Amino acid sequence: MSLHNNELVSIVDDDSLVRAAASSLVRSFGWEARVFASGADLLASDVLERTRCLVCDVQMPDMDGIELLDTLERNGMRIPTIFITAFATVRIRERVQAGAALCMIEKPIEASELEKWIGRALGYG
Repeated sequence: MSLHNNELVSIVDDDSLVRAAASSLVRSFGWEARVFASGADLLASDVLERTRCLVCDVQMPDMDGIELLDTLERNGMRIPTIFITAFATVRIRERVQAGAALCMIEKPIEASELEKWIGRALGYG
């Protein structure tokens, strides 16, 4: 795969191991990755405007991923979003499907599935 280093993928997850693994995968696919421990951290960052794709945990303390996506949309930002979760309950699936996210991937994240969805988000798939 050719390198798309100017394509920024922001990763939001309250689990540091997931952040590290996901960012390593994204970089191995040839894209730039930035990690955030919370939605508030992403919202306060200087990379929000450059973010071309968001990989975000659904369940996090304070602001969950769905609330983060809603906040971005209210602020006029439409960032293609891939949700990840370890707890794919019926309720969570319904909430994700009702929103603007591209998809929801269950943890542990499968590399090929993540690459496929990020590629679609960035217009390569």
